[in-house]
Amino acid sequence: MSGVGGERLDEIGSDSIITGFEVRGVGSWELDIPHTVYPPREDTTLLAGALLGLRRHGGLATEIGCGSGAISILLATLGWEVEACDVNPFAVAATMGNSSKAGLSNLINVSEGGPGEDGWSIPEDSSLIVWNLPYLSPPREGEPVLEAIEEASLSDLADGGWSDLLLGELGSATVRDDCLVVMLHRTDPPSPSSPESWKSEGWSSRLLASSRIADESLEVISYWRPGSGTPPIVLEECGSTMDEAEKISEPGWQRVLSLSQISGRGRRGSSWQSETGDLACTWLIPSNVVEEYSPGLTQTAIGAVVSDALRCNVKWPNDILTDGGAKLGGVLLEGGTGNSRVKVGIGLNRKGGSLDGIRIAGWEDVIGPSRASEVFEMVDAAVASLFEDRPSVSPITREELLRISWRGLSESLSYGTHVSRSGLSVRPVGLTEDGHLILYCESGVEIVDELESLSWVA
Repeated sequence: MSGVGGERLDEIGSDSIITGFEVRGVGSWELDIPHTVYPPREDTTLLAGALLGLRRHGGLATEIGCGSGAISILLATLGWEVEACDVNPFAVAATMGNSSKAGLSNLINVSEGGPGEDGWSIPEDSSLIVWNLPYLSPPREGEPVLEAIEEASLSDLADGGWSDLLLGELGSATVRDDCLVVMLHRTDPPSPSSPESWKSEGWSSRLLASSRIADESLEVISYWRPGSGTPPIVLEECGSTMDEAEKISEPGWQRVLSLSQISGRGRRGSSWQSETGDLACTWLIPSNVVEEYSPGLTQTAIGAVVSDALRCNVKWPNDILTDGGAKLGGVLLEGGTGNSRVKVGIGLNRKGGSLDGIRIAGWEDVIGPSRASEVFEMVDAAVASLFEDRPSVSPITREELLRISWRGLSESLSYGTHVSRSGLSVRPVGLTEDGHLILYCESGVEIVDELESLSWVA
């Protein structure tokens, strides 16, 4: 056995097997697995490790697609009360039997059903929803088809995926505002159950664990509503959302959105001119959340996730651009050492045009007509994914922040962006831990921390 969990399969007949499942430091169990029920495998181990790493346990957890009951048993052992379900009646029987064998039947309730099934709904008091998503690709025409029960348990839906079905259920369900959803996705090759659907619907996300198994990449991702569903402060007009945010004393995920900003600020004291209908917003992030990261890296990472949410590009360190190089918006940080909270200001144009003779773009050029409130939800989810302090989920690591930042810059560079310094062509090759740009040029490798020394042309 290896990793967090392990498994041992002993054939006991054509209709069932006995599987040994272990989570080190927590327990080990022997599970009876009937025919057509998915036994614990590497993906189960990956999900178990991610759940073990949550910072808080307790409350009501709902497991969808419980299969053998391995994950439900782990959750109950960690202190959760569990509502488990599966569309496969043999899986329901397996989870009930294995829970009883583990002495946990008083903590695990099992029912038949799941998303899309008549009469099924998400338990209202759920603090945690867990799903090891079916991720086998739906069979193409002429390919062998699984038995009906196995098909429902193991294969993803051809259109939208099972995770989109759950997303729809959550849209109409009454669940706790602070509910955390943890799902295992296959991300390479892409599965119909895509994390992108959740991001576009305004859910924040953070990677909990990942693994490459054979030719597939699996990722365990957590999702939540930013601010546990608490809306931003919305103003019809203000001088600067940075100044308005300064007045907020309440803790938590606080942000100010203004529909018209008269005297916004840009980098190095410059002004940010915005029109009615543009997006101007400031987030307040506790300094202890970002103190491990430099302002440069923080700013670049936010630019990367915002540009990803809007399907455009980021220019180091903080500008949001279209594929053609027109500026759509930017990111500004204020505060830091000695301040209790860091202010993150983001300004985005709604429409393109010309400003002081320079071509600018708007979000309508890249995502089409959308209200500022809709764009805010996408941006809010992206920023919260990085820096909202969630009681159950560990903070993002510096390494992950660097990976996100460089991936965003690499996307921009892949579109043929040309970078030069003092008239000589240079090639960005990475970022330092402080968010400074690493360049390869004729004289070798150099590090720059000033945008003004570079020419960045798409």
